[in-house]
Amino acid sequence: MGYSPQLRKTSQSRVSQFSRYFPPSRFTKNPLYDAYFESEKEGHFREAGKTENYYLFFQASGMNFLVITLEFKPRDEAIAWANQVVERYPGHRIIVVTHGYLTKKGRLSESDGYLVKGNSGKAIWEKFVSRHSNIFLVLSGHAGESRLTSEGRHGNLVHQIQSDYWYFDLPRIKAGSGFLRILTFRPGEDRIQVETYSPVLDEFLTRPSSKFSLPYAMKKKGG
Repeated sequence: MGYSPQLRKTSQSRVSQFSRYFPPSRFTKNPLYDAYFESEKEGHFREAGKTENYYLFFQASGMNFLVITLEFKPRDEAIAWANQVVERYPGHRIIVVTHGYLTKKGRLSESDGYLVKGNSGKAIWEKFVSRHSNIFLVLSGHAGESRLTSEGRHGNLVHQIQSDYWYFDLPRIKAGSGFLRILTFRPGEDRIQVETYSPVLDEFLTRPSSKFSLPYAMKKKGG
């Protein structure tokens, strides 16, 4: 019953409580970020006060990063906006955050049972992610752990990671245990270390799908 489309609003629309608990003010007032939301002229397709589509900047170890988030099953308008944003910042390292991008088996999603209309993971890859040489990481949720590394149109590697522990259920570990992902960038080693940790249990998961490293060049000049 919990999976019934009649009981899940996100199966019929993008209405959610996300912007209520994570409003733009949570980011615009944080000195760590330089965040941009609906007030921008290119974002006219979005509703005011929403957090589903936005981007922010941060710097670390001499590198410039841009994180851009996309709504669930993003509309063509959202993808067009994202392409414009990334094109304006060719010198930044881009991280994309969205939802329902990969399947449990680590493949790009193509079809699902949701009634809401929008782009699948495969369409997001083809229309947006694969087109930009500075996109190196896609983070998404939806169904457990999976990952995929693909080559973009410019020969760049794009790591795509899915992490969702809402329905996580393992021996001794039940749903609601509060697991989250920790990504540690190690420029001296040109790799990203990925770990899965629960502050509730004070425990790390050490399975291959929960603890791994990803190659990523960080010592090159620029960016």
